[in-house]
Amino acid sequence: MSPRGELQNERMRAEAVEKITAAALSVFAEYGYAGATMKRIAERAGLSYGLVYHYFPSKADVFRSLVDFALESTIAGMQMILNQPGTAWERLERWSEVLIPNALAGASSRYFLIMLQAMTQARTVPGLLEHINERTAVYFQALAPVIREAQQAGDAVDGDPEVLATAFLSFLQGLALFVFHREELAKSVTPEMLMSVLRKR
Repeated sequence: MSPRGELQNERMRAEAVEKITAAALSVFAEYGYAGATMKRIAERAGLSYGLVYHYFPSKADVFRSLVDFALESTIAGMQMILNQPGTAWERLERWSEVLIPNALAGASSRYFLIMLQAMTQARTVPGLLEHINERTAVYFQALAPVIREAQQAGDAVDGDPEVLATAFLSFLQGLALFVFHREELAKSVTPEMLMSVLRKR
């Protein structure tokens, strides 16, 4: 096959995978893992059933790809911001300023729902729970030390930094869940609300 033909095939593949992923994100957010089907995903993507199976052999494979994207993009963004100059509290504030508008809008809010489903239904997808635990460990390894540094500076509330990191993430996931059903709530949520989870009184 010529380089042009290979390039065209790769472009077609990328377009199909993008359509399937977007459709799957919508279907899983709407129906949950149990209610989502490959048929619904194919219909939502506007692609044939066989083509969806060509790229993703099972519903579990599609779901895992969504979980991977959610984990990797969140961790990459967090590490980039937390490694910037400034005090620990300033870096946490910058992270919150990025998280709130991004997490509560469009596809991002659906990815938070996917992660909620993954955390509660992971045992139905072989190997997924172990994979999530491995990747979320990276999240806590990056966030907990910054919280500890903010505690030492007197800015963050006392307590186990990993528990506080969990509370921080849980607050955001809970907001994403409610915003999915009541979009107008997103306009009222501020980064300061998220930071209040960590702020020393």
